[in-house]
Amino acid sequence: MNKHLFTERILIHVAKAMRHGEKPFNKERLIDEITSDCFPDAEDRKLWRPIVAQRIDLLLAEEGALFYHMQDVCRTCEDDRRRCSHVCPVDAIKHVDGTTTIDWDRCIECGLCVDACIAGAIVARSDFARVAYLLMKSDEQPVYAILAPAFVGQFGDDITPTQLKGALLQLGFTGVYEVAMAADMITSKEAEELVERFQKGENFMITSCCCPAFMRLVEKTKPALVELVSHSVSPMIALGRLLKAREDCQVVFIGPCVAKKAEAQRPELKDAVDCVLTFKEASALFEAAVVELAAIGQETEMEDASHDGRIYARTEGVTTAITRGVNRIDPSIAVKAVHGDGIKECMTLLKLVEQGKLAANFMEGMGCVGGCVGGPGTIISIDKGRKYANEFAESAVSEAALDNKKAEAWLLEYGPKVDFTTGRKVGTEQVERLR
Repeated sequence: MNKHLFTERILIHVAKAMRHGEKPFNKERLIDEITSDCFPDAEDRKLWRPIVAQRIDLLLAEEGALFYHMQDVCRTCEDDRRRCSHVCPVDAIKHVDGTTTIDWDRCIECGLCVDACIAGAIVARSDFARVAYLLMKSDEQPVYAILAPAFVGQFGDDITPTQLKGALLQLGFTGVYEVAMAADMITSKEAEELVERFQKGENFMITSCCCPAFMRLVEKTKPALVELVSHSVSPMIALGRLLKAREDCQVVFIGPCVAKKAEAQRPELKDAVDCVLTFKEASALFEAAVVELAAIGQETEMEDASHDGRIYARTEGVTTAITRGVNRIDPSIAVKAVHGDGIKECMTLLKLVEQGKLAANFMEGMGCVGGCVGGPGTIISIDKGRKYANEFAESAVSEAALDNKKAEAWLLEYGPKVDFTTGRKVGTEQVERLR
């Protein structure tokens, strides 16, 4: 049984039960349906029944830890197939004497192990059920979908951005916006911050604005470098706060990233986004609701962002956008950038920064290889994701982030009510804990 298919079928069955108004759920019937759907062999169904039951509980849990490790399930995985430890970039997963353990103090919440675990033993708590309920009540309170820049092509080679937007509206979302529009705003903020730092004599800045896994890496392994990181919030947080400044609403982020689930729950940021879905979870919602994306018309438009905001989807995109912004504000500043393409590269670069040996004045950190198009919640390959993101960026009305008139108008109207800074505090006690 393919683990990803197994996980997807659970999502779809639960969503269908919601659509039919089944609350509380008939859990036993759900387990019967899922095991029959996924496991033809009677012995397999018996073996997986308690695992399915536990995953349903985790799926429907509204509170609790972000990640769960079902250790009993690990015993079904042979030693040479344990991909979870191989993909963990911080060596937080160990196998000793047939037992798998996760060192949560080392974990940076990147979610790569969730995607890699072939037995389905490592689970990320999902907002799937909550989103389904919000959509049922969207006539009482607006519910907005905000799409990460990596969304293009994720739901089918021939599915256009406007068709995806139409499909989300058909699901019940009140409106749909590109997070890349907020990336344009954050580009402006970070370019201004870099210029200000350099003019004050500081000669280095790190950006992690769209990558919470990278930020956790800095906090946990190199806390002394935290102050080198830009103070801007991520585009996801920025757009969520803007929408809530505009009206009383619910905001659902749909993207490639498991780490975004953790970011949305950080105490200093949790005012912005109510739910986070991966592309895989959103795809299951479409199937459960029987929404045929290919049949959606092209009546809607998707013209929120610039070229530079849309290329936040892949490695070096943030650097390109901010460099162009810096050159516009102060052409005398030469941005000499390096890019951490995945956590392993980021760790190497951070060590060089710590040692004062990095020949650069700007660093972009991306936790996933390829950038967001390589995230664990994606559906298509990195190469295809990069290709589609670049093509969509080329279709933008404006090239530079600072030329996006829609972003400028939103900033003028709603920006004065919004805090675009992280508000993070890393004091002595926290630094010691993170060490």
